[in-house]
Amino acid sequence: MRELNNDVDAMSPQAVLDELAKVRDQLAKARKRRDRDAIIYSSTPDGAAETYRRLELTPRSNSVERAQLKATYLAGLAMAGQEHQERARRGNAGSNDGPLAVLPVGDLADPVVKPLVEHRIMGTFRNSTEAMETGRVTVTLLRLLPSQERKRVRLDVDADLGVLTASLAEVIATAWAEKAAQKRLRAFLDEDAAAAVQAAVLQGSAR
Repeated sequence: MRELNNDVDAMSPQAVLDELAKVRDQLAKARKRRDRDAIIYSSTPDGAAETYRRLELTPRSNSVERAQLKATYLAGLAMAGQEHQERARRGNAGSNDGPLAVLPVGDLADPVVKPLVEHRIMGTFRNSTEAMETGRVTVTLLRLLPSQERKRVRLDVDADLGVLTASLAEVIATAWAEKAAQKRLRAFLDEDAAAAVQAAVLQGSAR
């Protein structure tokens, strides 16, 4: 530290200013790369779901972080939309493909929301042309485990004219009431998470 201070002391004032300018430029470039990487990740289903969940859980009093997360999320969705358009232009987009969308977790007063947040369960889907015709949308559920492993399961849910307005909590509660869907959800969840979801669904239905 003494040698570093001696080096700084030996520099002229202009040299110190030039060095500080270089450091600021490096930091600015590093921030741009970080922000760009965050947007690119947010253009993926996992990244969009994780970014939106962070936005949902960030207190409204933290306006700065919320604004940053919102900007990243929206820029990621825009990039995902451009990627879909490019796939369609090249003929690589199937009828079940479409713009990426994220399911909001739901009303925080809904008991089912708590286990979904605690067990880091999120959902995404594609606004596809096929969904408009069938009235069904394929939702992909993502679960982030403490080990950072990711588990996924797909559920077909009702969507009038392809428009899905239900929250993630509502989708889970509806699926839980269906024997086949519940079996798939239990395989997707571990024992503790399944028990928590079941208890929450029963609590919600009793309200």
